Amino acid sequence: MFVFFSLSAVSQDISPHRYVQVNGFVFDNEGTSVKYVNIISKGLRTGTDTDERGIFSIISYPGDTLIFTSIGYQPAFVKIPSVIDNPVYTIDIEMAIDTINIGSVLVLPWRTYEEFKRAVVEYVSPREVEIKNMENNLALIERQISDDLDITPEAGYRYAMQQEAERVMTRNQTPVNNLFNPFAWAKFIDGLKNGLLKNKKSEKKEDR
Repeated sequence: MFVFFSLSAVSQDISPHRYVQVNGFVFDNEGTSVKYVNIISKGLRTGTDTDERGIFSIISYPGDTLIFTSIGYQPAFVKIPSVIDNPVYTIDIEMAIDTINIGSVLVLPWRTYEEFKRAVVEYVSPREVEIKNMENNLALIERQISDDLDITPEAGYRYAMQQEAERVMTRNQTPVNNLFNPFAWAKFIDGLKNGLLKNKKSEKKEDR
């Protein structure tokens, strides 16, 4: 009989007719609504979340405690009054921001301090690598020019005479820029086809 009356008293304490609907709005200490806050009824073990506007609605009962939690905010605990005449209870909850600003963190690609020191000692500037590659390329180009474009005396003579003729023709005038002269390009291409820059052996070398 004692156990029966005890269970009856507990059931009457949170009987369905004493349930209340708790509605409200959650905001932080800067006045901004807090969305997706997790809300749990400690007594009923039920929960809900605030929507994108920070508004919530949950079923509770008088004397129950609601727990509000969200990442970046300190938890908030709200106890429902023991005496409520209206089946709907409205309350606004303010949550304190719990964010700690830390300094910037530099992530380095070394596992140990020894690796860091070795990398500093053996460091080679990318600029130095670029300069070295440029020097190698220039040396290669110069070697190719000296090997492939060894102009014979005959070709050199023709080139010198052509330069002298152009100098006479443009005397007291602005020098002609043959880079923009289509006729000069045509003549140059025709000369290449006829072996203008080929490495021909001179007659003296053939006699030897």
